[in-house]
Amino acid sequence: MITSLDHIHIHAADPWATIGFYESCLGAERLGSIPSGEGGENHGVLLGGQLLIISEFPPGMTPAEPPEVGAGALRTGFGVAHFGVQTTDLDGALAGLRAAGVHVHADARRTGSVRYAYVTAPDGVVIELVELHLPAHLAPLMPLLHGVNRAIHLTRRALAKQLFK
Repeated sequence: MITSLDHIHIHAADPWATIGFYESCLGAERLGSIPSGEGGENHGVLLGGQLLIISEFPPGMTPAEPPEVGAGALRTGFGVAHFGVQTTDLDGALAGLRAAGVHVHADARRTGSVRYAYVTAPDGVVIELVELHLPAHLAPLMPLLHGVNRAIHLTRRALAKQLFK
């Protein structure tokens, strides 16, 4: 039985630059490193309660120039379109990312209760920033959702801090 998403693993041409992006542009927390199965290092980063593993490309694998992006995904790819992160201030997040020189695909859009925009992170990773605008009858649930997300973040952080010593 699947209980949760465990981590997202990103191979990076320059792991330290990629880690720096997630820390400075998205507020991720660096947790530390553990040995990888290929003899390198897996660097743990916590982003909104989600564990990201960032490592160099394994021996025999080389980075390629990422394909062109469009409509929230790479124009050619291997199945993963993007991963999404939630924000409470989409406009502020986009302004900060633009100021940092991050490629924002287009201005924010809204579909129903969701406002969103896509950006390209290092190594061609496409990230969707999501801001929820729930209908009035569901709005009282937002503090509960934020509380659950915060509890997940703190729990994953405590566990990951022990793993990435």
